Amino acid sequence: MDGYQAKRRVFRLGSRNPKQVARVRIGVGVWLLFLTAVLYGSGRAAGWEWLLVAVAALHFGRAYRLFRIAARRNPIRATTVH
Repeated sequence: MDGYQAKRRVFRLGSRNPKQVARVRIGVGVWLLFLTAVLYGSGRAAGWEWLLVAVAALHFGRAYRLFRIAARRNPIRATTVH
């Protein structure tokens, strides 16, 4: 299988670990908010702060959806302790 077919297969199947991808998206969102705070605090944001906050919000929204997908795939089952 060449690289092109592998990429097509990944995009078709989606992520096999949505919780891990969601955690990465949360990390990216937090990083963008931190970067926004630093740029705004230094006075060098020049209008970028709203764009960075919007992109961070998109990452948080996608992470929320991925967590919901992961919960649907692996429902929590009540277990009994013997």
